[in-house]
Amino acid sequence: MRRTLTGALAFGALAGALTPFAARAEEPMSDTDSAALSLADAEAGKPAEPVVARPWKFFVQDAVRESGYRDQPSSLRNQASVDLTWQKALTPELGAKFSGRFDSFDPLSSAAASHRGETTVREAYATWSVSPVSSVDAGRVDERQGAAFGYNPSDYFRAGAVDLDVSPDPESRRTNRLGTMAVRAQRVWASGSAQLLYSPRLTGYSAPGNPYASSDWQRTNGANRGLLVLSQRVSATVQPQLLVYEEEKQAPQIGFNVSVVPTSSIVAYAEWSGGRRASLIGRATGQDDRAFRASSAVGASWTTPLDLTFIAEAQTNGAGSTPAQWRSLQASNMAGWGTAVQASVSAQELPTRYGAFFMANWRNAGMRRLDMSAFVQVDQGGGRQVWGEVRRHFDRFDVALQVQKQSGPSWDRYGAMRESRSVQLLAQFFR
Repeated sequence: MRRTLTGALAFGALAGALTPFAARAEEPMSDTDSAALSLADAEAGKPAEPVVARPWKFFVQDAVRESGYRDQPSSLRNQASVDLTWQKALTPELGAKFSGRFDSFDPLSSAAASHRGETTVREAYATWSVSPVSSVDAGRVDERQGAAFGYNPSDYFRAGAVDLDVSPDPESRRTNRLGTMAVRAQRVWASGSAQLLYSPRLTGYSAPGNPYASSDWQRTNGANRGLLVLSQRVSATVQPQLLVYEEEKQAPQIGFNVSVVPTSSIVAYAEWSGGRRASLIGRATGQDDRAFRASSAVGASWTTPLDLTFIAEAQTNGAGSTPAQWRSLQASNMAGWGTAVQASVSAQELPTRYGAFFMANWRNAGMRRLDMSAFVQVDQGGGRQVWGEVRRHFDRFDVALQVQKQSGPSWDRYGAMRESRSVQLLAQFFR
Protein backbone atom coordinates (compact mmCIF):
# COMPACT_ATOMS: atom_id res chain seq x y z
CA MET A 1 0.00 0.00 0.00
CA ARG A 2 2.85 2.33 0.62
CA ARG A 3 6.56 2.45 0.20
CA THR A 4 8.74 2.36 3.30
CA LEU A 5 10.98 5.39 3.46
CA THR A 6 13.99 4.20 5.43
CA GLY A 7 16.93 4.20 3.09
CA ALA A 8 15.53 1.66 0.62
CA LEU A 9 18.75 1.33 -1.35
CA ALA A 10 20.89 0.55 1.71
CA PHE A 11 18.57 -1.98 3.25
CA GLY A 12 17.56 -3.54 -0.02
CA ALA A 13 21.15 -4.33 -0.95
CA LEU A 14 22.17 -5.46 2.52
CA ALA A 15 19.05 -7.48 3.25
CA GLY A 16 19.41 -9.26 -0.06
CA ALA A 17 22.88 -10.37 0.99
CA LEU A 18 22.00 -11.40 4.52
CA THR A 19 18.37 -12.58 4.66
CA PRO A 20 17.55 -14.44 6.82
CA PHE A 21 19.49 -13.90 10.09
CA ALA A 22 17.21 -15.63 12.53
CA ALA A 23 13.93 -16.85 11.07
CA ARG A 24 12.09 -17.37 7.83
CA ALA A 25 8.52 -18.49 7.37
CA GLU A 26 9.08 -20.67 4.31
CA GLU A 27 11.67 -20.96 1.53
CA PRO A 28 10.07 -20.50 -1.90
CA MET A 29 10.29 -23.23 -4.51
CA SER A 30 12.95 -22.93 -7.17
CA ASP A 31 12.00 -22.36 -10.82
CA THR A 32 12.90 -25.99 -11.55
CA ASP A 33 10.63 -27.33 -8.81
CA SER A 34 7.78 -25.06 -9.86
CA ALA A 35 8.08 -26.12 -13.50
CA ALA A 36 8.14 -29.78 -12.56
CA LEU A 37 4.98 -29.45 -10.48
CA SER A 38 3.18 -27.55 -13.24
CA LEU A 39 4.11 -30.25 -15.77
CA ALA A 40 2.87 -32.98 -13.45
CA ASP A 41 -0.47 -31.21 -13.04
CA ALA A 42 -0.84 -30.78 -16.80
CA GLU A 43 -0.09 -34.44 -17.47
CA ALA A 44 -2.62 -35.48 -14.87
CA GLY A 45 -5.23 -33.24 -16.46
CA LYS A 46 -5.60 -31.18 -13.31
CA PRO A 47 -5.20 -27.41 -13.32
CA ALA A 48 -2.76 -26.00 -10.79
CA GLU A 49 -4.49 -24.63 -7.70
CA PRO A 50 -4.27 -20.85 -7.38
CA VAL A 51 -2.16 -19.51 -4.53
CA VAL A 52 -4.33 -17.64 -2.04
CA ALA A 53 -2.54 -14.68 -0.46
CA ARG A 54 -3.28 -14.56 3.25
CA PRO A 55 -3.38 -11.21 5.06
CA TRP A 56 -1.58 -12.74 8.05
CA LYS A 57 1.60 -14.56 9.05
CA PHE A 58 1.66 -16.73 12.12
CA PHE A 59 4.15 -18.94 13.93
CA VAL A 60 4.48 -20.77 17.21
CA GLN A 61 7.88 -21.28 18.79
CA ASP A 62 9.16 -23.30 21.71
CA ALA A 63 12.69 -22.90 23.05
CA VAL A 64 14.59 -24.60 25.86
CA ARG A 65 17.46 -22.55 27.25
CA GLU A 66 20.28 -23.58 29.56
CA SER A 67 22.03 -20.60 31.18
CA GLY A 68 25.30 -20.43 33.05
CA TYR A 69 25.88 -17.64 35.60
CA ARG A 70 28.88 -16.06 37.23
CA ASP A 71 27.56 -16.19 40.78
CA GLN A 72 25.00 -19.04 40.96
CA PRO A 73 24.22 -22.52 39.59
CA SER A 74 23.08 -22.89 36.00
CA SER A 75 19.37 -22.89 35.21
CA LEU A 76 16.99 -24.37 32.66
CA ARG A 77 13.86 -22.68 31.33
CA ASN A 78 11.27 -23.01 28.59
CA GLN A 79 10.04 -20.13 26.41
CA ALA A 80 6.82 -20.63 24.44
CA SER A 81 5.99 -17.91 21.91
CA VAL A 82 3.13 -16.99 19.62
CA ASP A 83 3.84 -14.43 16.89
CA LEU A 84 1.22 -12.85 14.59
CA THR A 85 1.42 -10.27 11.81
CA TRP A 86 -1.74 -9.12 10.01
CA GLN A 87 -1.95 -6.52 7.26
CA LYS A 88 -4.92 -5.81 5.00
CA ALA A 89 -6.32 -3.19 2.65
CA LEU A 90 -9.80 -2.45 4.00
CA THR A 91 -10.69 -0.07 1.15
CA PRO A 92 -8.64 1.33 -1.76
CA GLU A 93 -7.60 4.22 0.51
CA LEU A 94 -7.61 2.66 3.99
CA GLY A 95 -5.53 -0.17 5.41
CA ALA A 96 -4.53 -1.59 8.77
CA LYS A 97 -1.62 -3.52 10.24
CA PHE A 98 -1.06 -5.41 13.48
CA SER A 99 2.12 -7.17 14.55
CA GLY A 100 2.64 -8.63 18.00
CA ARG A 101 4.08 -11.44 20.05
CA PHE A 102 3.34 -13.19 23.32
CA ASP A 103 6.04 -15.03 25.31
CA SER A 104 5.59 -17.34 28.28
CA PHE A 105 8.70 -18.08 30.36
CA ASP A 106 8.53 -21.18 32.58
CA PRO A 107 11.21 -22.61 34.89
CA LEU A 108 12.52 -26.13 34.28
CA SER A 109 14.93 -26.11 37.21
CA SER A 110 14.97 -24.73 40.73
CA ALA A 111 17.56 -22.08 39.83
CA ALA A 112 15.43 -20.63 37.02
CA ALA A 113 13.29 -17.51 37.46
CA SER A 114 9.60 -17.97 38.23
CA HIS A 115 6.90 -17.98 35.55
CA ARG A 116 6.07 -14.78 33.74
CA GLY A 117 4.32 -13.71 30.54
CA GLU A 118 5.23 -10.85 28.25
CA THR A 119 3.32 -9.20 25.39
CA THR A 120 5.07 -7.12 22.74
CA VAL A 121 2.98 -4.97 20.39
CA ARG A 122 5.34 -4.12 17.57
CA GLU A 123 2.83 -2.35 15.36
CA ALA A 124 -0.91 -1.56 15.44
CA TYR A 125 -1.83 1.27 13.10
CA ALA A 126 -4.13 2.42 10.31
CA THR A 127 -2.90 3.76 6.98
CA TRP A 128 -4.66 6.34 4.85
CA SER A 129 -3.43 6.54 1.27
CA VAL A 130 -4.03 10.19 0.53
CA SER A 131 -2.74 9.74 -3.03
CA PRO A 132 -0.63 7.21 -4.95
CA VAL A 133 2.49 8.92 -3.58
CA SER A 134 1.35 10.11 -0.12
CA SER A 135 0.13 8.30 2.99
CA VAL A 136 -0.51 8.85 6.68
CA ASP A 137 -0.10 6.25 9.43
CA ALA A 138 -1.62 6.61 12.89
CA GLY A 139 -1.18 4.23 15.81
CA ARG A 140 1.68 2.18 17.18
CA VAL A 141 4.46 2.07 14.59
CA ASP A 142 7.91 0.52 14.67
CA GLU A 143 10.10 3.32 13.35
CA ARG A 144 13.45 1.79 12.32
CA GLN A 145 16.30 3.71 10.77
CA GLY A 146 19.99 3.16 10.10
CA ALA A 147 22.27 1.54 7.55
CA ALA A 148 24.64 -0.24 9.95
CA PHE A 149 24.26 -3.67 11.57
CA GLY A 150 25.88 -3.84 14.99
CA TYR A 151 25.27 -0.25 16.16
CA ASN A 152 22.71 2.24 14.82
CA PRO A 153 23.28 5.76 16.20
CA SER A 154 20.59 7.25 13.89
CA ASP A 155 17.92 4.72 14.90
CA TYR A 156 16.50 7.22 17.38
CA PHE A 157 13.45 5.18 18.43
CA ARG A 158 15.42 2.10 19.50
CA ALA A 159 15.90 3.35 23.07
CA GLY A 160 13.76 1.40 25.52
CA ALA A 161 12.05 -0.63 22.79
CA VAL A 162 13.93 -3.95 23.13
CA ASP A 163 13.68 -6.43 26.01
CA LEU A 164 16.68 -8.29 27.37
CA ASP A 165 15.12 -11.63 26.44
CA VAL A 166 15.17 -10.82 22.73
CA SER A 167 17.91 -12.64 20.83
CA PRO A 168 20.97 -10.39 20.45
CA ASP A 169 21.36 -10.98 16.73
CA PRO A 170 20.82 -7.71 14.80
CA GLU A 171 17.78 -8.83 12.83
CA SER A 172 15.84 -9.86 15.95
CA ARG A 173 16.67 -6.63 17.76
CA ARG A 174 15.45 -4.53 14.84
CA THR A 175 12.16 -6.42 14.39
CA ASN A 176 11.16 -7.76 17.83
CA ARG A 177 10.66 -4.51 19.67
CA LEU A 178 7.89 -2.29 20.96
CA GLY A 179 6.36 0.16 18.52
CA THR A 180 5.82 3.83 19.38
CA MET A 181 2.44 5.56 19.38
CA ALA A 182 2.80 8.15 16.64
CA VAL A 183 1.43 9.87 13.55
CA ARG A 184 3.61 9.44 10.47
CA ALA A 185 3.18 11.19 7.10
CA GLN A 186 5.12 10.06 4.04
CA ARG A 187 5.56 11.13 0.45
CA VAL A 188 7.58 9.49 -2.31
CA TRP A 189 8.78 10.59 -5.72
CA ALA A 190 10.77 8.95 -8.48
CA SER A 191 14.18 9.59 -6.91
CA GLY A 192 13.49 10.05 -3.21
CA SER A 193 11.12 10.37 -0.30
CA ALA A 194 10.21 12.44 2.75
CA GLN A 195 8.76 11.41 6.09
CA LEU A 196 7.58 13.36 9.13
CA LEU A 197 6.74 11.60 12.40
CA TYR A 198 5.40 12.93 15.69
CA SER A 199 5.29 10.79 18.85
CA PRO A 200 3.48 12.39 21.82
CA ARG A 201 4.14 11.92 25.52
CA LEU A 202 1.27 9.83 26.94
CA THR A 203 2.47 9.28 30.53
CA GLY A 204 4.61 10.98 33.13
CA TYR A 205 7.91 12.17 31.65
CA SER A 206 10.59 9.51 31.20
CA ALA A 207 13.68 9.85 29.03
CA PRO A 208 13.81 7.21 26.25
CA GLY A 209 15.94 4.31 27.41
CA ASN A 210 15.26 4.91 31.11
CA PRO A 211 15.84 1.44 32.64
CA TYR A 212 13.39 2.25 35.45
CA ALA A 213 10.40 3.13 33.23
CA SER A 214 7.24 1.90 34.94
CA SER A 215 5.32 0.67 31.87
CA ASP A 216 5.58 -0.05 28.16
CA TRP A 217 3.95 3.30 27.43
CA GLN A 218 6.55 5.09 29.51
CA ARG A 219 9.28 3.23 27.64
CA THR A 220 8.04 4.32 24.21
CA ASN A 221 5.96 7.44 24.85
CA GLY A 222 7.46 9.01 27.94
CA ALA A 223 8.59 12.13 26.04
CA ASN A 224 7.40 14.23 23.09
CA ARG A 225 9.49 13.33 20.05
CA GLY A 226 9.61 14.22 16.37
CA LEU A 227 11.56 12.93 13.37
CA LEU A 228 12.09 14.26 9.83
CA VAL A 229 13.62 11.88 7.26
CA LEU A 230 14.68 12.99 3.77
CA SER A 231 16.09 10.68 1.11
CA GLN A 232 17.28 11.57 -2.41
CA ARG A 233 18.98 9.33 -4.96
CA VAL A 234 22.15 10.87 -6.36
CA SER A 235 23.16 7.96 -8.60
CA ALA A 236 22.00 4.48 -9.52
CA THR A 237 23.71 2.98 -6.47
CA VAL A 238 23.80 5.86 -3.96
CA GLN A 239 20.80 7.22 -2.06
CA PRO A 240 21.80 9.10 1.11
CA GLN A 241 19.38 9.79 3.93
CA LEU A 242 19.20 12.86 6.21
CA LEU A 243 17.44 12.77 9.59
CA VAL A 244 16.52 15.50 12.06
CA TYR A 245 15.42 14.28 15.49
CA GLU A 246 13.82 16.39 18.24
CA GLU A 247 13.18 15.17 21.79
CA GLU A 248 11.57 16.89 24.77
CA LYS A 249 14.16 18.52 27.08
CA GLN A 250 17.00 17.69 24.64
CA ALA A 251 18.80 19.50 21.82
CA PRO A 252 18.08 18.44 18.21
CA GLN A 253 20.16 15.61 16.75
CA ILE A 254 21.18 15.31 13.09
CA GLY A 255 21.62 11.91 11.45
CA PHE A 256 23.02 10.75 8.13
CA ASN A 257 22.99 7.35 6.38
CA VAL A 258 24.52 6.28 3.10
CA SER A 259 25.49 3.07 1.35
CA VAL A 260 27.54 2.43 -1.78
CA VAL A 261 27.57 -0.69 -3.94
CA PRO A 262 30.96 -0.64 -5.72
CA THR A 263 30.57 -4.23 -6.98
CA SER A 264 27.79 -6.81 -7.03
CA SER A 265 29.32 -8.58 -4.01
CA ILE A 266 30.33 -5.60 -1.82
CA VAL A 267 28.18 -3.06 0.03
CA ALA A 268 29.86 -0.27 1.99
CA TYR A 269 27.86 1.84 4.43
CA ALA A 270 28.20 4.69 6.90
CA GLU A 271 25.90 5.98 9.63
CA TRP A 272 26.41 9.13 11.71
CA SER A 273 24.53 11.10 14.35
CA GLY A 274 25.53 14.27 16.15
CA GLY A 275 24.20 16.96 18.42
CA ARG A 276 24.49 18.53 21.84
CA ARG A 277 23.83 15.92 24.55
CA ALA A 278 25.05 14.55 27.87
CA SER A 279 27.34 11.56 28.17
CA LEU A 280 25.89 8.20 29.22
CA ILE A 281 27.50 8.52 32.64
CA GLY A 282 26.40 12.16 33.01
CA ARG A 283 22.81 11.43 32.06
CA ALA A 284 22.57 8.44 34.40
CA THR A 285 24.18 10.17 37.39
CA GLY A 286 22.57 13.59 36.97
CA GLN A 287 25.71 15.48 35.89
CA ASP A 288 25.16 18.32 33.43
CA ASP A 289 28.05 17.62 31.05
CA ARG A 290 26.20 18.45 27.83
CA ALA A 291 28.39 19.15 24.81
CA PHE A 292 28.39 18.40 21.09
CA ARG A 293 28.89 14.67 20.68
CA ALA A 294 28.87 12.50 17.57
CA SER A 295 28.43 8.74 17.07
CA SER A 296 29.11 6.66 14.00
CA ALA A 297 29.24 3.20 12.44
CA VAL A 298 31.21 2.51 9.25
CA GLY A 299 31.45 -0.88 7.64
CA ALA A 300 31.09 -3.15 4.65
CA SER A 301 29.66 -6.52 3.71
CA TRP A 302 31.18 -8.96 1.21
CA THR A 303 29.27 -11.90 -0.24
CA THR A 304 31.26 -14.76 -1.75
CA PRO A 305 30.07 -17.02 -4.59
CA LEU A 306 29.23 -19.64 -1.92
CA ASP A 307 26.53 -17.32 -0.50
CA LEU A 308 28.76 -16.68 2.52
CA THR A 309 28.61 -13.05 3.71
CA PHE A 310 31.13 -11.31 5.96
CA ILE A 311 30.51 -7.98 7.72
CA ALA A 312 33.04 -5.76 9.48
CA GLU A 313 32.00 -2.57 11.27
CA ALA A 314 33.91 0.11 13.22
CA GLN A 315 31.92 2.04 15.84
CA THR A 316 32.35 5.26 17.82
CA ASN A 317 30.21 6.95 20.48
CA GLY A 318 31.04 10.44 21.69
CA ALA A 319 28.61 9.97 24.59
CA GLY A 320 30.44 6.84 25.74
CA SER A 321 33.25 6.82 28.26
CA THR A 322 36.78 5.46 28.43
CA PRO A 323 37.59 2.24 30.34
CA ALA A 324 39.33 4.36 33.00
CA GLN A 325 36.18 6.46 33.52
CA TRP A 326 34.00 3.35 33.87
CA ARG A 327 36.42 1.80 36.36
CA SER A 328 36.56 5.02 38.37
CA LEU A 329 32.77 5.30 38.51
CA GLN A 330 32.40 1.67 39.60
CA ALA A 331 34.90 2.21 42.42
CA SER A 332 33.49 5.53 43.64
CA ASN A 333 29.75 5.29 42.95
CA MET A 334 28.47 1.73 42.57
CA ALA A 335 24.82 2.80 42.35
CA GLY A 336 25.57 5.39 39.68
CA TRP A 337 27.66 2.87 37.75
CA GLY A 338 24.83 0.33 37.84
CA THR A 339 22.33 2.89 36.56
CA ALA A 340 24.67 3.97 33.76
CA VAL A 341 25.30 0.39 32.62
CA GLN A 342 21.59 -0.45 32.65
CA ALA A 343 20.84 2.76 30.75
CA SER A 344 23.34 1.90 28.02
CA VAL A 345 21.81 -1.57 27.59
CA SER A 346 18.23 -0.27 27.57
CA ALA A 347 19.08 2.49 25.07
CA GLN A 348 21.15 0.06 22.92
CA GLU A 349 24.03 2.50 23.13
CA LEU A 350 27.72 1.70 22.83
CA PRO A 351 28.98 2.35 26.39
CA THR A 352 32.60 2.99 25.41
CA ARG A 353 34.12 5.46 22.97
CA TYR A 354 35.00 2.75 20.45
CA GLY A 355 33.71 -0.66 19.45
CA ALA A 356 33.81 -3.20 16.63
CA PHE A 357 31.36 -5.68 15.15
CA PHE A 358 32.07 -8.72 12.97
CA MET A 359 29.52 -11.10 11.49
CA ALA A 360 29.37 -14.07 9.12
CA ASN A 361 26.23 -15.48 7.57
CA TRP A 362 26.21 -18.59 5.35
CA ARG A 363 23.06 -19.61 3.54
CA ASN A 364 22.78 -23.21 2.34
CA ALA A 365 25.94 -24.06 4.27
CA GLY A 366 27.05 -27.25 2.59
CA MET A 367 23.47 -28.38 2.03
CA ARG A 368 20.19 -26.84 0.95
CA ARG A 369 18.12 -25.12 3.68
CA LEU A 370 20.90 -25.16 6.27
CA ASP A 371 21.97 -21.70 7.44
CA MET A 372 24.76 -20.70 9.82
CA SER A 373 25.28 -17.27 11.43
CA ALA A 374 27.70 -15.89 14.00
CA PHE A 375 28.79 -12.47 15.29
CA VAL A 376 31.02 -10.87 17.88
CA GLN A 377 30.56 -7.39 19.37
CA VAL A 378 33.67 -5.97 21.05
CA ASP A 379 33.73 -2.96 23.40
CA GLN A 380 36.80 -0.85 24.06
CA GLY A 381 38.55 -2.34 27.08
CA GLY A 382 37.84 -6.01 26.35
CA GLY A 383 34.11 -6.58 26.87
CA ARG A 384 32.61 -8.83 24.23
CA GLN A 385 29.52 -10.77 23.26
CA VAL A 386 29.65 -13.79 20.96
CA TRP A 387 26.57 -15.38 19.38
CA GLY A 388 26.12 -18.21 16.90
CA GLU A 389 23.26 -20.13 15.31
CA VAL A 390 22.77 -23.20 13.13
CA ARG A 391 19.28 -23.33 11.58
CA ARG A 392 17.64 -26.02 9.46
CA HIS A 393 14.62 -24.99 7.38
CA PHE A 394 11.79 -27.36 6.52
CA ASP A 395 8.56 -26.68 4.65
CA ARG A 396 6.50 -25.71 7.69
CA PHE A 397 8.99 -25.43 10.54
CA ASP A 398 12.57 -24.53 11.50
CA VAL A 399 14.88 -26.11 14.05
CA ALA A 400 17.79 -24.08 15.42
CA LEU A 401 20.62 -24.34 17.93
CA GLN A 402 21.91 -21.06 19.38
CA VAL A 403 24.90 -20.41 21.63
CA GLN A 404 25.82 -17.15 23.35
CA LYS A 405 28.63 -15.93 25.61
CA GLN A 406 29.39 -12.65 27.40
CA SER A 407 32.77 -11.83 28.90
CA GLY A 408 34.91 -8.87 29.93
CA PRO A 409 35.93 -6.69 32.88
CA SER A 410 33.34 -6.20 35.62
CA TRP A 411 32.72 -2.53 34.71
CA ASP A 412 31.70 -3.37 31.13
CA ARG A 413 28.09 -4.17 30.13
CA TYR A 414 29.05 -7.73 29.15
CA GLY A 415 31.25 -8.40 32.13
CA ALA A 416 28.47 -7.12 34.41
CA MET A 417 25.82 -9.50 33.05
CA ARG A 418 24.78 -12.25 35.45
CA GLU A 419 24.42 -14.72 32.59
CA SER A 420 27.84 -15.57 31.22
CA ARG A 421 26.78 -18.14 28.62
CA SER A 422 23.72 -19.94 27.24
CA VAL A 423 22.68 -22.73 24.90
CA GLN A 424 19.22 -22.72 23.37
CA LEU A 425 17.40 -25.27 21.22
CA LEU A 426 14.24 -24.05 19.49
CA ALA A 427 11.61 -25.08 17.00
CA GLN A 428 9.36 -22.72 15.02
CA PHE A 429 6.15 -23.91 13.38
CA PHE A 430 4.74 -21.66 10.64
CA ARG A 431 1.29 -21.19 9.25
